[in-house]
Amino acid sequence: MSDFDYIVVGGGPAGAALAKRLAEALPRHRLLLLEAGGPNDDKTYQTYGERHWTLIQPGYNWGYKTVSQPELNGRAIDYSRGKGLGGSTAINFCVYTRGSSADYDHWAHLVGDDSWSWGNCQTRFNQLENFHDPNPEFRDFVAASGHTRGKEGPVDVGVTDAWDPGFGDFMRDAYHYHPKNNDHNSGDPIGISVCQLSALNGNRVTASGAYLASTPPNLSIKTDSTATRLVFEGQRVVGVDVAGEIVRPKKEIILAAGAIDSPKLLLLSGIGPAQDLEALHIPVVQDLPGVGRNLQDRLFLELVTVQDPGSHHRTSYIDSPSALEQARKEWAKTQSGPLSDYYLPQMIAYLRSDQIISSNEFQDLDKPSRELYCADTKPMYEIVSQNPSPSVKAPDKYLSTAVAFPGNHGTGSIALSSSDPKDPPIINPSFLSHPFDKRLAIESVRETLEFLNKPLMAKGSLRLAAGPEGTSDEEILAYVRKTAISMWHACGTVKMGKPEEAGTCVDKDFKVLGVQNLRVVDMSILPFLPR
Repeated sequence: MSDFDYIVVGGGPAGAALAKRLAEALPRHRLLLLEAGGPNDDKTYQTYGERHWTLIQPGYNWGYKTVSQPELNGRAIDYSRGKGLGGSTAINFCVYTRGSSADYDHWAHLVGDDSWSWGNCQTRFNQLENFHDPNPEFRDFVAASGHTRGKEGPVDVGVTDAWDPGFGDFMRDAYHYHPKNNDHNSGDPIGISVCQLSALNGNRVTASGAYLASTPPNLSIKTDSTATRLVFEGQRVVGVDVAGEIVRPKKEIILAAGAIDSPKLLLLSGIGPAQDLEALHIPVVQDLPGVGRNLQDRLFLELVTVQDPGSHHRTSYIDSPSALEQARKEWAKTQSGPLSDYYLPQMIAYLRSDQIISSNEFQDLDKPSRELYCADTKPMYEIVSQNPSPSVKAPDKYLSTAVAFPGNHGTGSIALSSSDPKDPPIINPSFLSHPFDKRLAIESVRETLEFLNKPLMAKGSLRLAAGPEGTSDEEILAYVRKTAISMWHACGTVKMGKPEEAGTCVDKDFKVLGVQNLRVVDMSILPFLPR
């Protein structure tokens, strides 16, 4: 592996997109894309209906866990991260969501660059996506105007083709209690929507499928190649160590290994808090205190009700490899059976809360945080309904609703457990460590329970199968501590910002501060968690 101008480390969504686009833009330059995992090209694991099981497939997941979380009953939380080409797009749940326009405008303000404002980012989103209009009979629920959505990009986006008979009625009932939103990706996600997907014709859309299915001749891809450290001459990066072989670019190295592994690689290479590096006898190249700090993420949990046998809600949950294999055969033969439930649509809602705004915990936040939460397009929590759940067994029918909320306003961290690249990092999100975290969790769950108990929503509901024992703060928080897990939206660990501000790791052009020829371009650079 030699004679490359640029080396991109990490074949997830950031690395795959950048490598392809950079190679097209610079046809006279040679690029190398390094990926620690495999090609992830087995079609069996790209089926949309199996999206809830793909993350357990060997080789597809780094299998990380957090350290014990004191505010979650001491549990070590699963911290799944995609491994192989496509990264986490190969194992995620295929929900496609852009976020709030207010967050992008805030990002632009924080880094001092209007390129990150919503208007500019919306243009980029439109260029990367190919939005598929829904079937005519569903357009009362999903409609995307031409100027807000893209039609010619490589990433296919849309909604499911098949809808269960009761889903339209479910949506119409929900509209009585929250605003109808026909496109939650317009920049204003507030309200009740049909969940949009990065999936098409029954298959998930991965970053590798969208960007690497065909590649320019000047782009080389090397899988099963783990970058263990960066090589420096003074403050200039000159190579990357891959299993003992030093690969040297003529120009730059660009990290796209994700919010866990990009800071890990920087720390192993001597870029990070000097005191932490010296404790592990790692030579300090650049004292950059923000590397590995500012970890932000969401939590989610499920609320499940058993429904009347005559309802159209879900009935099946596949809970063993043998059951999954049988379901695959039935689906392949007749497009029916347990897997058919997982091709059906879901409701998604992004909601605000007067109770959260009026809480003491909210009033205790700093002014910029309060102002951002008060933006009209800024949701405080999210619910996704019609999910599979193991809480209820067939033949009972059930309605499962996931509730998601920011989980660590106080922020967490990524640190090295040793100087050995083979050792997993220490992941500590510090979930629920801030008083506002707890208030967000309590009110999000309480308001979702109230929504599910509204007369139209509660039709056919027989009992609560998974949820808190009551509606007091203490009872709801006990359920959160017992059941909440990461939503796997980690970000912020190599924070972008103004160079003169504390905690900044990369500037607005993705360049790592204090060194030369090194950039970071993945979710780790987000200044904060978009809501």
